[in-house]
Order: sequence, then C-alpha cells, then structure tokens
Amino acid sequence: MLLLALVPMWAFVLGEIRHERALAGAAARKDAMNLATAFEAHVRSTIRLMDIVLLDMREDVLEQPDDFQNHVKEELQAYGSFVSQLGVIDASGQLVFSNLAPISKPIDLSDREHFRVHRDNPQADRLFISKPVLGRLSHRWSIQFTRPIFDGGKFAGVLVLSVPADLFSDYFQQIDVGANGSIVLLGTDRSIRAIASAAPIPGRYGRLKLPEDKPYFVDGARVGFYEGVSSLDGEYHLGAYRRLEDEGVLVLVLLSPKDFMAAFEEHRKLLIVSASIISLLLLAVALLIYAFSRRHFRNTARLREAHEQMTQLANTDVLTGVSSRRSFLAGCEAELSRARRHGEDVSLLMLDIDHFKRINDTYGHPIGDEVLTAFTATCSRVLRAHDLLGRLGGEEFAIALPSTDLEGALSVAEKIRRAIAEAPIPTSAGPIALTVSIGLVSSPAGRDDLQPLLAKADGALYDAKQNGRNRVCAAREGGVAGG
Repeated sequence: MLLLALVPMWAFVLGEIRHERALAGAAARKDAMNLATAFEAHVRSTIRLMDIVLLDMREDVLEQPDDFQNHVKEELQAYGSFVSQLGVIDASGQLVFSNLAPISKPIDLSDREHFRVHRDNPQADRLFISKPVLGRLSHRWSIQFTRPIFDGGKFAGVLVLSVPADLFSDYFQQIDVGANGSIVLLGTDRSIRAIASAAPIPGRYGRLKLPEDKPYFVDGARVGFYEGVSSLDGEYHLGAYRRLEDEGVLVLVLLSPKDFMAAFEEHRKLLIVSASIISLLLLAVALLIYAFSRRHFRNTARLREAHEQMTQLANTDVLTGVSSRRSFLAGCEAELSRARRHGEDVSLLMLDIDHFKRINDTYGHPIGDEVLTAFTATCSRVLRAHDLLGRLGGEEFAIALPSTDLEGALSVAEKIRRAIAEAPIPTSAGPIALTVSIGLVSSPAGRDDLQPLLAKADGALYDAKQNGRNRVCAAREGGVAGG
C-alpha cells in the first residue's frame, strides 16, 4: 500500500521536474536569441553609421585638405563620445593627422593590423573593423573602423575612425543577462572586439583568441545556438549567436544556468521537500500499521513453519531423506490416477537389502544407519527426477516408475542391483559389500489398484530372496520371471 501511494506521487514529481527543466531551457534559448537579435541590430546600425562618417570624411580629405581640420571638428561634434579620434595614416604607415592634437612628428603605425590589411590589399575598397587596440596618441582602448584612401587610383593611406571599446560594452551592460552571463562582440578572426560581463574576464582587450572549434566558427551558420564550457570564464553556458558576414563580426549572448535555472531550482527543491514530507508521513503510518500487525504475522509464520516441519516429518524418512511410507503410498496413488487418465504404464519395485541384520549385529546400528543412507543415495543416482523412492520400513524400500513398462522397469532394477553389488558402501568402519534383492510389477495403463500391485511386487521380492538373493524377479500374469 505504501508503494502504491509513493510510486505514483514520486513519478508525478519527477515528471513535473523534467517538464519544468525543459521549459526553463527552452525559455532561455528563446531569450538568448532575442537578445542576440537586438544586439545584432544595434551593432549593424553602429557599423553603418561609422562607415557613413568614414566615407564622408574620405571625400573631404581629398577634396578639402586645407579645411579638413575644421570640417572634422564640426562633423565629430554631432557624435560626441561615439568617436574618440579620427586620424589619417599615409601610404608609408605614418600618422599624419589626428583631431586630438597636432602631429608635431609622424607616429609610425605601419605595424597596425588596420593599416596593413589595406596596404596589402590596395585594390579592395572595403570597411575593416579591428580588434581593440591601445591608442599611441589617445592612450585609450578603441576599435578602429578604417577605409583606404586612394589618390589617382593608387593607395594613398588609411582613414581611421577610433570608437571607444566601451561603446558596445556600455550598451550591452544595460541589458540584464544575469549575474553570470556575458555579451560578446567577436571578430571572425576569433578575437574579442567588445564584451560585457558581470564576472571579470582576463585579457578582454589583450591577445585572447577563442578556440577555432567553437560551433560559431566551425559550422559557418549565420544564426545558431551554443551549449558548453565557455573559453572566456571556464563556466558552462547556453549561448545564441548571430553572424554579420559582411562586417566580419558576430554577436554572442551567453546565459548561465546558474541564472536562468535559479527559479526552477527553487521550485524543484520545494517539490522534493514537499514530496519527502508526505513520504515520511505515509511511512510513519505504514510503520504504525506494521507495529500492530507484526505480532500477528510472526505468530502466523511460526504456525506455518511448525506445520511445514510436521508435514516434512510426516512425508520424509528422517534417516535417509527419502519419502516416508505414508508419503510414498500417497504418491503412488496419484501416479496410478494420472496413468489411468493418460493411458500410461506404471511400474513398482520392492527392494530389500540382503542380510542387513548381519550388518547391524556385526558393526552396530550406527553403521547400519550409514549403510541405509548410502544405499538410498546410490538408488537416487540411478533414478529419474520424477521417480518416487520411499522407505517402507527397516531395510525395505520401494520405487514407483511413472510412464515405464515392464521391460523398462527390469532395466532400471538391474542397474540398481549392479550399482549396489559392484561398489562397496564406504562407512566409518570401512567399506561394506552389499547386495539387494528386487521384486517388480508393472500395471499397464495404470488399471490396477495400489494394494494388489504392492502384494505382487512383494511376492516377486520373496521369490528373489528364495532364489538366492542379489537378483531381480518380475511378477507376470500366471507367474514370476527371474533375472
């Protein structure tokens, strides 16, 4: 009764926990993708705006070189803190103009990636977005938006628009991604462009590169999900990413199970605690019922055990372990009834150990008991599992052979006789040679009653004794056959 109550209850509780876990995970995936979509739109619009400024300024640097300083000043006032610097690098990699301060002597930027990518691809007029670098003039971490400058169709330098790295991070920071979540702007070169995270991440503007086996780098899908241990903080995250192919960047939103599964964990604990309390109450009731019924069960078990012992004593010969006379006769009656129903033969053997009294007189009754035990063990080895072996009294035994005709019974009897005669019985007083006399009778289709069969088998046994012992005699119609 306790199991009938507890199993369905716990099955419901565990099923509810699995269902809510799945719902929480699905909701987190949806939230992550929604955030990634919003951040993609923000990044895309920011990049487009920066490119418009670059294209506008590039025209001015070629067409109005004398008034370029004033034009830059007026243009950048509209963007405020969006832009930290606008600079011009000449074809040799020297910084020759910056709106931050007059260039008294050129600053060598030929080693910068945002210069080399245009210098090495002089025919490609495209926007390049660098990883964050520490400005040699501004001394601030910034992302470089660059376009090549052409003069007469030849590469003449690079126009650089420096955007504070915090421009994206500050915007991302306004969005709640949980205490352990992160928003990352990555380049397809696997370097971090900007990041917003509640947990400090080492090397956020250094040379940290994410492993190339991450799915947002490997599969090339524009949109997808990511689950696993993040290389940024070594924690397990659920992430959604959206790739901006033309801009060479992607937005990655990482949500931590510690955050989005927190409500589920609280509810899970509540369900388990409630179910545990109910289980304990049911267990207490079950123990109370058990305490009242234990005495009854114990007494019933003792009565059953005593009954089984009495039945065992009544049905089994204590010395040899074979069936007692009463049990053997009842088994024979049952076999005869079965044989009549199915039209099968039944054979009956009567066995008597030759000169057994001489063994008792010579060696004593304990040795005689050993002989009887060994004798029944030898007979059992010859018999089939469903044959019946019983002790009728003293040294006299009987065997019932179901589904066995007269010829089969003679064969079994002869095997027993030889097994006894050929192998002396080992006893504590030494080996003792034995022989046995056997009388048998067969009842075709089980048509005979038990008592006449016993009488015929006993008569055949008597003949075996009279004819010299250590032999098998069979009762036949009209007489006895010897063997």
